[in-house]
Amino acid sequence: MLTIKDARALAQENGFSELLTLPHASPKLVKSTGVYNCGISLLPDKRSGHSVCPSSTPMCRKGCFGNFGRAEFLSSINVARMARTRLLFSDRELFFAILLTELLRADRKAKRLGVPVAFRPNILSDLPWHVWLEDWINGQLAHWNWYGYTKMQKYLVAETPMHFTYSWSERNVFSDVLSLTAQGINVAIPFYDIRTLQPTIPEFWYGIPVWNGDKSDLRYLDPSGCIVGLKAKLPKSIEKRRTVLRESNGFFVGV
Repeated sequence: MLTIKDARALAQENGFSELLTLPHASPKLVKSTGVYNCGISLLPDKRSGHSVCPSSTPMCRKGCFGNFGRAEFLSSINVARMARTRLLFSDRELFFAILLTELLRADRKAKRLGVPVAFRPNILSDLPWHVWLEDWINGQLAHWNWYGYTKMQKYLVAETPMHFTYSWSERNVFSDVLSLTAQGINVAIPFYDIRTLQPTIPEFWYGIPVWNGDKSDLRYLDPSGCIVGLKAKLPKSIEKRRTVLRESNGFFVGV
């Protein structure tokens, strides 16, 4: 196994400082109080030349979380995401060697802090990490909480300890939600208020309880078979907001 020093050197040679996105580096992960929550941030969709979101939709790509926050202003963030993604596809053995060293370092850090670890490998992607890292998930890192969002329905029924939440898109209809929640699968939906056009999270949607997904990113703690409500990420300008909502084709759900 690589030493931390060697892993850092190899990471820098390949254009990034580290593979992991640590708790303080993500507005999503930082909300996970009492848990050492980390993950992997790749460059979304096909922007690296490699598809990391095979079931993405036009509105999913347009409203991707990776387009907002510091990435809007700091080009270095997407440069690092690009480098990580290219290494994953060009030299997966090296990628995983660096990754294991970083994961074990995170595990030691969490033990020193006396907190459990949550790991979201698909922060900005939708890849089969539960297959690629099956030995770690069931072995030396079996005490971690592995989770993520997905549009790949085959992942939802996979036999794995990794917890998946289905991510709504403009291709979905209400009957899809009923079918999934009836199976105990959670569905994440971005909501807005149809009167004020402000992002919101309702308590219920057509009688189905809505869990506030913005309070924490720890999706594996959500009750089974619920809707995970997320506040729609919309432009600040009302005119631009109207345009986005009109063109969203149902991706953003009004209540």
